[in-house]
Amino acid sequence: MRLQKVEPPRLPDAAPEYIRRVADTMTNVIRLYFNRLSYAVNALVGANGGQFVECPYGLFFNTLPVALTAINTAHTIAVPTTYLGNSVLVDSTFTSRIYVTVSGVYNFQFSGQLKSTSSSSKQVWVWIRRSLADIGYSTHQYTLAGSGNHMEISWNFDIDMQEGQFIELLWASDSTDVTLEAAAASGPHPGIPSVVIAVNFVSPLPDILPVPP
Repeated sequence: MRLQKVEPPRLPDAAPEYIRRVADTMTNVIRLYFNRLSYAVNALVGANGGQFVECPYGLFFNTLPVALTAINTAHTIAVPTTYLGNSVLVDSTFTSRIYVTVSGVYNFQFSGQLKSTSSSSKQVWVWIRRSLADIGYSTHQYTLAGSGNHMEISWNFDIDMQEGQFIELLWASDSTDVTLEAAAASGPHPGIPSVVIAVNFVSPLPDILPVPP
């Protein structure tokens, strides 16, 4: 059962000839209000209170391989498919951009599957961009070698976001012989996404916003 929003009651105006009736009505209104308020508070502080809390969230993924067209060049990582979304959404045109419609601190959980298509060693870099501005010191570096070899990469980070801002993950490599690989279902396993990004609301924004390094 979902919690109902609690709002202060509108108390009736008292007229001299109906003072007793108005007093009774007011008492009933106040009793109903406090009954609802008590139910809401007791439900939230109970052992399973978290089930009644609704926060922004999203889960997005890509079922296609993601390739690089040039070395040492930033490329966005698209996540065009939405599995879950509540006040967090992917731009329908620029499917690498994940927007929030509620200001707050958000946790992003990224995972991807790198595939090497040549034997040589190659460097891969992944980093965060917020509303077209790269976040300082946000880069992760990976080394991959061996033709046909795979490497799972994952990343979990918190970041402050204003309503209407978006996050993109970007990547680059010193070789085009690497992809974020996807695969169709093939017994005994289901399909493999190239990228998965989960987003969860953590808390309201702090009074003083941090400045990226």
